[in-house]
This record gives sequence, structure tokens and C-alpha cells, in this order.
Amino acid sequence: MRRISEAVEEEVRRTAFLEGALADGLINYSALARRLRPRLERQLLRKVSVAAIGMALRRLEPRVARRTGPRPKGGAPELTVRSNLMEFTFRNSPTLRAKQRRLLARLANRPDAFVTYTQGVSEAMLIVSADLERAVEELFRGEARVATLRHLSAVILRLSPAIVRTPGAYYRILKQLAWENINIVDVVSTYTEFTIVLDDSQVGAAFAVLREARPVADTT
Repeated sequence: MRRISEAVEEEVRRTAFLEGALADGLINYSALARRLRPRLERQLLRKVSVAAIGMALRRLEPRVARRTGPRPKGGAPELTVRSNLMEFTFRNSPTLRAKQRRLLARLANRPDAFVTYTQGVSEAMLIVSADLERAVEELFRGEARVATLRHLSAVILRLSPAIVRTPGAYYRILKQLAWENINIVDVVSTYTEFTIVLDDSQVGAAFAVLREARPVADTT
């Protein structure tokens, strides 16, 4: 027979933000137990008391806290904002990379230009300063375009190298934005930089949230 504790843990792990809130001690056990009770009774095919569910939640909290890790120490991350950006998405093709190289060659004397290029299995994404729209249109003429997005900004977080070996570090960053109902258009990362692309209208709110973020301890 399946135990109540197993069913409770499964519900917590598959519910958005619930695991993090439990680890942070933000959960009212009785209220959550009442909410989970009908679902658990359907799964377990028997009656379950609110007290039993609450007890399972209390026992689960220390394990969740260990799994999500301690609150990171250190200061807030270094932030940079770049505005007036555009995003182009193309279907992959044999000629796409050559056109990317030509664009980068043209920008050799433009160190201020914002350019990031990501190629996936079937699509490639190019984010550039909006004043490069004409150059992109010219150089990538003939390529199958999937989408064009305008009025974008990027918030770039400079992080500790410890980020690459910290489970859940990016989750902590994105969770804070989701809690504030901030929509993310795209994310791009390098070894110590994490770039979040948003609509212009939301960059101010995102910057305010991320300024207080502590996603990973600075161990450098």
C-alpha cells in the first residue's frame, strides 16, 4: 500500500514553486494539507486526514531544504542592461553560418553592438541591436525566417564561476521573476554571464527583482 508521505512528496515536487516555498518555510501546513487532501484521497483510494498530511509536510521540509541547498551568501550579482534590441529566428540551412560570419565581420569595428547567436537542432536565433536590422535583413536574405521580435531589452547577470556546479542556481533566478509575473522572451548563457531577454515594458521590474537576487555564493 502506498504511503501518505510518498504521495505528499510527489505532489510537492510536481507543483510549480511549492518545493521552493516549503524549503523557505513559507508554507501554512494546515492550509496546504486541506488543499491537497482531495487529490491525495483520489490517488490513494482511501480517506486521509488533514493532520496526517500536515505531519507528512513537516517531515518533508528538512529534506526539501537539504535538496534545494542553503541560501546563497555574498552580494547581489553584477547587472548590466542593454535596450533597443531585436530577435530574429531562422530555420537552419547550409548557408546560415556563413551569413553569421559575414555579419560579425561587418561589426568588427562596432564593439558597442550587441550580438548573440544561438544555433539549435532546427532553428538559429540572433539577437542584435535594433540599428542592425537593415544589415540583418540584407545579409540573411533568402533564409527562412520563423519570427522577428522587436522592442526587447536584456538584463545581463555576471555570476561567480561556482554557478556551473550549483544545482538549481538558474532556477532560483527564474523563480523570482516568475513570482513577479515577469515574462521571459529568451535566455542566453556563457560561463559566468546569464542574459535574460524581456519586453521593454518589463525590464525595469526585472532589474528591480534581480538586483536583490543572490543566486549563487561568490567562491572566487
